[in-house]
Amino acid sequence: MDTQTPGLFRARRTRTLLLITALTWLPGCKESDKGKDDAGPGGPGETDTTRADLLKATGVCVEKTARQFLEASTALTGAVSRYAGQPDTATREEARAAFHAAMDVWQVAEVMQVGPAAPRSAAGGAELRDNIYSWPLVSRCAVEEQVVSKSYETAGFPTSLVSRRGLYALEYLLFHEGEETVCQPTSPIVAQGTWAALSSEERASRKRAYALAVARDVNQRATLLVKAWAADQDNFANTLATAGSGNTVFPTNQAALNSLSDAMFYFEKEGKDLKLARPLGMRECSTDTCPEHLESQFAGRSKANLRANVRGFRLLAQGCGENYAGTGFDDVLVAAGAEALAQRLVERIVAAEAAFGTIEEEDLKQALAQDKPSVRALHDAFKGVTDVLKTELVTVLDLELPQSVEGDND
Repeated sequence: MDTQTPGLFRARRTRTLLLITALTWLPGCKESDKGKDDAGPGGPGETDTTRADLLKATGVCVEKTARQFLEASTALTGAVSRYAGQPDTATREEARAAFHAAMDVWQVAEVMQVGPAAPRSAAGGAELRDNIYSWPLVSRCAVEEQVVSKSYETAGFPTSLVSRRGLYALEYLLFHEGEETVCQPTSPIVAQGTWAALSSEERASRKRAYALAVARDVNQRATLLVKAWAADQDNFANTLATAGSGNTVFPTNQAALNSLSDAMFYFEKEGKDLKLARPLGMRECSTDTCPEHLESQFAGRSKANLRANVRGFRLLAQGCGENYAGTGFDDVLVAAGAEALAQRLVERIVAAEAAFGTIEEEDLKQALAQDKPSVRALHDAFKGVTDVLKTELVTVLDLELPQSVEGDND
């Protein structure tokens, strides 16, 4: 949005809202696939009630996902501990499998960066997400420097830079088996020869010990995330559900809804742009493809991560219950009189899910090399969702675009 012309933006948004509302009344619009009362646009009271229901349902959903991740990260810590204590092929594969299981859950949570998981600049933000998984703010060299310095053994490790901790560091430590370092000649571990001086056995031993320190730190952050949302602890779920007058975090219902919308824009910026467009060579890439920009460089799960992102997005957009039952953004759209838009949003999410089926390769690195059009089709399916998200949905619900996507016409 052009911050210098707010009146023009409001006028344009109003015209778009009127057009979309009118279109929802055209004959032939399909009935909602969720069996809700769709007799017509809801009045202000109905809209407010549905929004309140969404805030409550989202709090339940985020807490549920956080608890699932805590369970997975606890299992991961146990598996890494066994691998560190008795390293062999079996314990290594157990640790890797536990990492995959934990990341499957975390990538769902990536789209739920509301309140405590969000940056401190956001309402209720406590940066728990970045302390668990900081991608794309990551540095393999920073991790390799810690292998040499053994800073993971120090008391200050939990407060070190996030690029030295979290699930990215753990992925490198568990999956990368190379002997080389990516650090530049100016790095102390190269300039002083300390990386090269480590024997293969010593380097591997340190990586296992480092991995255990990281896994324990992630597990502690997961515990804090559950604590932040749990009703019998910090109860941020109630903070979200009671948005309005007297709520110091969300003084209005609309402020809370904007917070949810901001979280969902992960699908646009990180999902479509960073995880797909960059590797595809569509932005910030000077060659035909840039596989080095793929998210999962060591475990080869870039495709799996994106699939989980779609699931997390759909849980908020459609409902967090079994088969996506429950209150989602689609219900708020229906209550606002935009049933056709709600249906189109769900259809495009389903299309994004289906696009994974055209990618035969296990990971996107191979797909980029062997069948780039299938990855481009996935990108386009993501764009189909985000085009609805950042234009019609935010207009109908009078939401604000996050700063990260304002002015982005892609």
